[in-house]
Amino acid sequence: MSITFPCSLRSGLVPVLAFLALPACEGDLGLPPAQIPIAQQQITLYALTGTPVNTSSAYSMINLAEVRTDLSNEFDFAFDIRDTLGGRQAYLLPRGDLGFVPDGGLQRTTIPFDSLLFAPTTGYEDVRPTPIDSGAVLIAASRRQQCDFRISSPRYAKLLVLSLDYTTRVAVIRVVIDPNCGYRSLGSGIPTE
Repeated sequence: MSITFPCSLRSGLVPVLAFLALPACEGDLGLPPAQIPIAQQQITLYALTGTPVNTSSAYSMINLAEVRTDLSNEFDFAFDIRDTLGGRQAYLLPRGDLGFVPDGGLQRTTIPFDSLLFAPTTGYEDVRPTPIDSGAVLIAASRRQQCDFRISSPRYAKLLVLSLDYTTRVAVIRVVIDPNCGYRSLGSGIPTE
């Protein structure tokens, strides 16, 4: 026995049937299989204030690159050292702290860097600066991006502050980032979650 639908219903059913068939070829998250291995890099950021304008003060999790803020606003967080009542404090700044639309964000964690294998989906500070010190571990979410498979999602990374120099106003940070849109893995290799 076959079922025949009127022409007016057929055109509406095709997208629905195609959508229902998608989970059969996707991973557990409803995402296509990841293709790119977890990326690791060491970045050097110069404070937004008190350093030459031609130095990189921000980082783009989308482009995996340090960014000069005088040339581009295509970044996810920046570094600065600010005066406080107790002296000077180093911060990573989400976009919302710099006057941009809050998108993405940062959060400190007590989980040891090597033990941090998955990024949470909530809890990111997207407006206020996050204080850092040498040895601090943070989790970052990038600006949301349109993935190839019609969802909007950030990229996730874990950050380890390797060193802070208050005299030269420089931070060196290890970044481990999942470049696959929609995935939250922060281990190594090609992620499955």
